[in-house]
Amino acid sequence: MSNSIALLALEAADGTVVLTSITLVFAMLVALCLIITVEGKIFDAIKNKKSGTKATPKAPAAPAAPVAPAAQNIAKAAPAAPAAPAADGSIPGEIVAAIAAAVASLGENLTIRGIHRVQKKTATGSRRGAWGDAGVTQNTTPFM
Repeated sequence: MSNSIALLALEAADGTVVLTSITLVFAMLVALCLIITVEGKIFDAIKNKKSGTKATPKAPAAPAAPVAPAAQNIAKAAPAAPAAPAADGSIPGEIVAAIAAAVASLGENLTIRGIHRVQKKTATGSRRGAWGDAGVTQNTTPFM
């Protein structure tokens, strides 16, 4: 009889230890998240103070502009063919028009100052390509 009472007491104490441990771990995770966030804000403030600019809050994404019914009918009637590269190596007019339309859809007062092709990396350059390099830069740059 005394053995079963000792086992019940041991199990209750184990439960208390487990619940206390889990609570402590999650509390420390929340504290670390807060500390890292505050450090990021402090470092951004220091960087902005050195550069003389104010921190700008992130603007919410603008809603997409509705497409006119006439434009929808035109798009359905004639699918766009891929633009062939120009003979002299310049960027075709269709590509320039598509880039200009994409910039205009941002809804801000933006100006295109130039469009040029990016040269491919040599054999000693990156093997990932432009999209892979952009992903690595995005995921390895802290607090940006």
